[in-house]
Amino acid sequence: MSTTFQEYWDYSQRHIPAMIRILRANAMHLISVEIADEHQDTKESTDLVVRVTGGEVAVRTRRKQYGKQYRDFTIRSKSRYGQKTELDKLREGFARWYLYAWEADYGYDYILVDMDAVRSAGILDVNRPERCNRDGTRFIAIDLAELRQHGCIVAELL
Repeated sequence: MSTTFQEYWDYSQRHIPAMIRILRANAMHLISVEIADEHQDTKESTDLVVRVTGGEVAVRTRRKQYGKQYRDFTIRSKSRYGQKTELDKLREGFARWYLYAWEADYGYDYILVDMDAVRSAGILDVNRPERCNRDGTRFIAIDLAELRQHGCIVAELL
């Protein structure tokens, strides 16, 4: 039986409240706090300046059985109907952050990935072997050690 878009959608939507909690718990990575300059301090009564570095967040949650077996960062590279893939969109600059989670016995394991760092490091441009999904799509897998080596993971709970 082929999984439908609606089944994928329903699965991902069940996890959104938990993903929001994870992002809130890691908000320090999505903002910066800087000391105000002399003008701000003396003329504007400002001591600290908070800037949101935020941006769009891509989210993926993998089922528990895959989280135990596979600890890699996978990105869809071929769609079933020849449409633009997640890899295409990420290469084009979409998604500033990627929250990638695995269901676990106690909740979720996750990594929060800085996609600008991924793009700057050229990680998405490396020719990687594609793996097949049962639904006719394909994906590439990026080892977490490679992401760490390039400073792309800003937070993790594994």
